[in-house]
Amino acid sequence: MTWTSETVVSKLYEAVDTTQRFDSQRLEQWLSVLRRRTGDEVFAALIGVFGSVDRPQSRYLDQEYAGELLLALKPPCSSDVAATIKQILPTWDYSVEQLPRYFEAVVGREVVISSQYRTCGLKAWQEVSVRSQL
Repeated sequence: MTWTSETVVSKLYEAVDTTQRFDSQRLEQWLSVLRRRTGDEVFAALIGVFGSVDRPQSRYLDQEYAGELLLALKPPCSSDVAATIKQILPTWDYSVEQLPRYFEAVVGREVVISSQYRTCGLKAWQEVSVRSQL
C-alpha cells in the first residue's frame, strides 16, 4: 500500500480514537512518510484537520498531531493565508498553538499579522498570537 498524506491523516484519526493520547513514536513514523510527499499535498491534508467539523470530541488531539506535523515539515502554504485562516478559524482549537507558529515560519510574521486584519475572527487569532508570542 502506498501511503499518501490522506493515509497519514486517516492513521492520525485512528490513533487518536484508539489511544486517546499523543504518541511521539507514531508522529516520527508519519513524518517519515510525509517527507516523501509533495508540499501541496501535505499542506492540504494537514490543514484539513484544522477545518474538520466531523470530530468535535477529539478536535484538540487531532489538531495537536496535525500542528506538530505542520511545524516539523513546514510545507509551503499553497493557498491565500487570510482565506485559509478564515476557513479554519471556526473549528480551530485555540489551545493548539503550533498553527500560528507554522504560519509565522512559512510566510513570515508580517504576512500573518496583515492577514489577521482581513479575517472575520480577528479577536480570536490575536488572543492566540499574543499567547504564542507571534
